[in-house]
Amino acid sequence: MSDKLPPWIGPLITLKEFSGDSEKYIARLFEVFKKDFINSRPRFNGKPVLYDKTLDGDKPKTFVHITTETDTETKQRILSMRRCERVGWIRLIIEHSDDPAILVWQKRQATSEGQADRTYLFLEKEDFLVILQEIKYGYFMITAIYVDNPNQKRKHVKTYEIYKNSNLKGKNRP
Repeated sequence: MSDKLPPWIGPLITLKEFSGDSEKYIARLFEVFKKDFINSRPRFNGKPVLYDKTLDGDKPKTFVHITTETDTETKQRILSMRRCERVGWIRLIIEHSDDPAILVWQKRQATSEGQADRTYLFLEKEDFLVILQEIKYGYFMITAIYVDNPNQKRKHVKTYEIYKNSNLKGKNRP
């Protein structure tokens, strides 16, 4: 894999561009989310990618989840700059999942509803991971996270390698 970013990836959206005004920043991030997921839908494996439309405050739960993380001490959701900066990458990663820069694998895991097969799309060079779950009518976006823990990154890469080497379903991509 090259050290160069794929040509289709967009720039980060930084708080600095908004002179530290977090309200304007969140509004801009929501505009991007709205354009990418509400006004139209990305497709993965030819199927639409949906999101949790349930409101958390005045924004969909999925938007809140992809822009915040749980504070380990307070257990409250707090803004995650690394996630926020990459909101505009989520759709691009989904739509360019066939690019070799993106590691793609499936993993069966426990969820609150039982067992589910989840698809991981990992832009390893930039430590950014999108997780989807296949549902009856397409895919459901579970989350998108910045993987800032080196041990966690190694674990994801190892899981990908195991998946790739096991050649599930006779191919390396879901």
